[in-house]
Amino acid sequence: MKQKTIAAEIRLSGQGLHFGKVSTLTIKPAEPNSGYVFVRTDLEGCPRVKAVADNVNATSRGTTIEENGVSVSTIEHLLAATYAMGIDNAEFCIDGPEVPILDGSSKYYVEGYSRVGIVEQDAELKVIDVAEPIKFSNGKGTEITINPSNSYSVKVLVDYGAAMPSQTAELSNLADFASEIANCRTFVFLSEIEPLLKMNLIKGGDLDNAIVVVDKVLPQSEYDRIAAICGKESIKAQESGILNTIKLQFDNEPARHKLLDIIGDLALCGFRFNARIEAVRPGHSANTQLSKELRHYLLNR
Repeated sequence: MKQKTIAAEIRLSGQGLHFGKVSTLTIKPAEPNSGYVFVRTDLEGCPRVKAVADNVNATSRGTTIEENGVSVSTIEHLLAATYAMGIDNAEFCIDGPEVPILDGSSKYYVEGYSRVGIVEQDAELKVIDVAEPIKFSNGKGTEITINPSNSYSVKVLVDYGAAMPSQTAELSNLADFASEIANCRTFVFLSEIEPLLKMNLIKGGDLDNAIVVVDKVLPQSEYDRIAAICGKESIKAQESGILNTIKLQFDNEPARHKLLDIIGDLALCGFRFNARIEAVRPGHSANTQLSKELRHYLLNR
């Protein structure tokens, strides 16, 4: 089996979810054995940041990597698409601090890769079988286990109590990522919006790039006030419990998006591997801590 990269450049522009700054991301083919590397073209010398778990330095509502004082934020959707589409080497040139959120999913990255094509390179691809369980638990209900398997598969369970009934999502083959997972969007609970804004986050969030789950009933006046914050004229809760007019693409879209996040965060291990990943209430902090353990395990195989 050979390593792969993309056949031509892809360019996408949009706001970042948290900083709210518009940036342009140019994805370029990369040499064999180079893996995933971000290049900050807006900074002097165009510093490079390797997309590996050891470089993770923040996981608040997204994954941020940093190397030599240079960081890139909200990388998980891009990495999920890149890894799931079988691309082993790519250079991500970006003229800002954060990857564009686009519609809150991996959809546009997958479409870009499909449009330009993926090519084999003159280098062998090493796929490592995980031979023993690797586990993570935070003692607060989050548990992720990587079990031996002869293929790559993921199963996720999310449970947010009354705010969102228990949901599961499963992907048994990365080849199905494009049709089953890629277009599943990020989500946020209504009660989180103002606290996140006060934390100087989600400046680029709106009702078009995130599913807003109504976890408390409010009078219409409060919805109108939140609409103004989000730059909308008016919003209301749907019977489905979703605040905006976006319709869920799957009944379990939030769980599918959490599965997407896991693929992106575990791509930071820097290797292709075979394993069965089972996660209960995952999040970026847990995902990336496990990715570090997985990376160190695979480095010694």
